[in-house]
Amino acid sequence: MGTSSSFQRSPSPTNPPYPSSSSNPSSQPLRQIQESILGSSSVSFLSQFKFIFLCSLWYMSSAISSNTGKAIFNLFKFPVTLTIVQFFFVALYCWLWTRPALGMGTLREPSRALLRGVLPMAAFQIGGHVFSSVATSRVPVSTVHTIKALSPLFTVLSYRFLFNVSYTSSTYVALIPLTLGVMFACSFDVSASNVFGLICAFGSTLVFVSSNIFFKKIVPSTVGANASSKDGSASTSGRLDKINLLFFSSSMAFTFMIPLWIYSDFLPILADSNRRINSGAEPRIQKVLYYFFLNGMSHFAQNILAFTILSSTSPVTYSIASLVKRIVVILMAIVWFGQSVHPIQAMGIALTFVGLYMYQNAKGEVEKVEKKVRKIEAIREGSFLPSSMGDSKLMGVGGGGGGGGGEAMISPFGTKYSTNDPRTSSLNGLHHNHSHNSHQPPPLQPPPRHHPPNGATS
Repeated sequence: MGTSSSFQRSPSPTNPPYPSSSSNPSSQPLRQIQESILGSSSVSFLSQFKFIFLCSLWYMSSAISSNTGKAIFNLFKFPVTLTIVQFFFVALYCWLWTRPALGMGTLREPSRALLRGVLPMAAFQIGGHVFSSVATSRVPVSTVHTIKALSPLFTVLSYRFLFNVSYTSSTYVALIPLTLGVMFACSFDVSASNVFGLICAFGSTLVFVSSNIFFKKIVPSTVGANASSKDGSASTSGRLDKINLLFFSSSMAFTFMIPLWIYSDFLPILADSNRRINSGAEPRIQKVLYYFFLNGMSHFAQNILAFTILSSTSPVTYSIASLVKRIVVILMAIVWFGQSVHPIQAMGIALTFVGLYMYQNAKGEVEKVEKKVRKIEAIREGSFLPSSMGDSKLMGVGGGGGGGGGEAMISPFGTKYSTNDPRTSSLNGLHHNHSHNSHQPPPLQPPPRHHPPNGATS
């Protein structure tokens, strides 16, 4: 059974929790055989058709999940109940998916290390989905998803002010239409009854952004990537596939939400049922159960389709497909409920789409900077070994003729500094803050110009 570090990778587009098929060597011979039989053009057409078909299913399932959730709240205004039911359905369908009769995989035996590794993901899922459900119960679906489109803004601002990361001007410029678009789109939804829903929509966005930062920054992916077995070979047996990841995270989220559900919804549901019975209101149980079933099934389907698309394409292509998905969900929500859209709101939604497109074009620079920051964190933890000249420069280059005896370092933001320079004491902590730990390896020195300091290991 793998250690907990094997489960510290986020299921985000840039950091999938399992190896993608595009990097699987065994898929190359299969593609060559297909090309020899069908021809390269036919294989390319089939691949494109499969991708478009999967994306269409993904968009449809996401739209159904969001809109049936709103339909449930029009009949049954208990958002915590919807969230816990969603977790239940995802865990149930994952369990059914792995039954021997289907032959679609097997579930891992739970262990303390496995549960400890999945626990943070379950916690973020609870917070993000509860906020999202409360927001959907109070404001239109299109407004909720338009606010969620602000995630790039929160991501950039978090890295800028929390980790002092600087981005290019094109990244900041892309955030202008994105921010203005959301402001215009929400301008006609700001009322006394909707303010709490808007706050929850922002809260959901912040929770999911924090989740991405946590798994990318606080839990560096290099730790799991560099984990090895006793014989020194890379250990991949501890990594969870998509079904196991969904099953254990959803099961834990469902279990932890039971006390919250009893506290928030259990007694109000009983009181509402008694009130409807006494007033002779039309029974709604069948319609509510139908929507719950449809919502749970579509919620599971969109998760599986997201993993499937991610495993069959590049992260950049996945990000573009995800951008189109958000646009489709917003437009389908407007059509589904016949929502009237003010021209200012329409302009805001259009500006949001433009901002997302501009941010997508600048995303390569964003990911490059974030990757450099994660490398610095791995260096600080002593869990990263250089694999290129750029990595060696990042870890440290000799000071040459420096008279102070210190060494020149490259900061994660491309700036050289000296370890003896008091003006850069905050950056010196990258390799001096933990010098009291005997197990912490010292910075690598480029041979043969410098001899390693006393106590250095080879």
